Formats: sequence, C-alpha cells, structure tokens
Amino acid sequence: MGQAPLVRRLTDLGLASSVPGKRVFANQLADLIDISEAITLSDFFTTLDSICACAEAVDSHAADLLFEQHRAAMRASIDASFGAGESEHLSAGKTVFRLPTANDDTLSAPEATASYQRFYSLHQSELERRVSQLRKTLLERLQCKSDELAQVAALEVALSPILVKYSRRCLATLPQLIARRFEHLRLHQHQQDWVAGDPALWVQEGGWLARFHDELQQLLHAELTLRLQPLQGMLSCLTSEDPIRKNP
Repeated sequence: MGQAPLVRRLTDLGLASSVPGKRVFANQLADLIDISEAITLSDFFTTLDSICACAEAVDSHAADLLFEQHRAAMRASIDASFGAGESEHLSAGKTVFRLPTANDDTLSAPEATASYQRFYSLHQSELERRVSQLRKTLLERLQCKSDELAQVAALEVALSPILVKYSRRCLATLPQLIARRFEHLRLHQHQQDWVAGDPALWVQEGGWLARFHDELQQLLHAELTLRLQPLQGMLSCLTSEDPIRKNP
C-alpha cells in the first residue's frame, strides 16, 4: 500500500522527518491505548453483541451523495482561500479564510510566519468541525442499516476518543512544519536577490510566495483526504451489498 497523500506531500517538501516503518495495525493501535482506556474498551466489548439496529430504513445511495456533497463543499472552501470561487463563497454568505497580505512589511516581520500558521490552523479547525458533522450523519445511518453495522458504529464511537486524540496530536505539528517551509523559501529568495525584491512579483506565477501558497493549498487538500478516510470506510459499509461476517 502506498503512502497517504499527506505523507507524500510532506516528503516531497522535505518536511517528513522519517518514513514510517511497517507495523501491524493492531500493534500500532495497542500502543495508543492506556490502562484506563483498555478497561473501558473491555467493558464495551462485553455488550457489543447486544447492540441492534434502529427501525428506520436507510437509503445507501443518499449517503453516497451526501458524502460527495460534503467533500466537494470542503474542497471548495479550501480553494476559495486561494482565490478560486471566492466571490461565490462570499455571495453565499460563507466564511473565507484569507491568505495573509503580501508586502515588504508583513513578509519581513517575524509575525509573517505566525500569520501563515494561524491561517492553516483556522482551516484545520474548520475541517475538523465539518468532518465531525458528516461523521455523525454516517454513524446514524450505520446504526439503522443492520445489527452488524450498528455494532460497527458502536465500535467506531468507542475507539473515536483514542484515535481523535492521536490524530490531533499529529496534525497539530503541521503549522510548525509549514513555518519551517516558509522560512526556507524566504531565505532562498533573499540569497537570490541583492535587494529584498518586489512582493508583487513573488505572488505571480513562478514566484517563491506563489509556490508556497500552492504548497499550502495542496497540503490542505491532502489533509482533507486523510481526515475523510475513516468516513469512506463507513460509507463503504453502508453501500456494500456483502453482509459483514463475524469470526466465530
């Protein structure tokens, strides 16, 4: 299996410290669980087989369409920050997180790095909020599809606090990595120019700042793909024609 798009992007930018080793997923998961969480999970598994589906009918096609609509909206929200479809977003009353202003003062000041970190963090918070909303909807549909999928949904809810804590810790490092990349490109630009140069040229095609903005946009899309992977697994369960079989 290939690397996740986010890992590939970070590796391409020289921001991945090392290539993760191949480990059995169960062992990786076990490393994240402390004693109190293990006790809670043990109690949960004693009740898992008793969980049954709700009585509502579920339209799997509607769930598929809902997922695609939410994913497209989140992608459009990212792109609007970089100018693509910004006016449509604003006219629809949607929030657009604007890129930091590019001029000599803002790009030379120490705050320049922090402003890009804040920009990325705002997008991360918004992605987490919107993915969480979609996850809740898919869970509700899993709970009504069948007894087996209701149990899958219950397992997802039980493991979620552990996995969310781990993913937040990992993704929280991205703004720092972005700052490092910004400083690298800015230093390279200063070494190339005898003078600071014209910021208006930096944001044009081929400029170092335009390149950095493009990298930011690609990283945000890669992070969105990563955040949606668990939900795609839930969606696959909803739309699959094959029943889930338990090991005896």
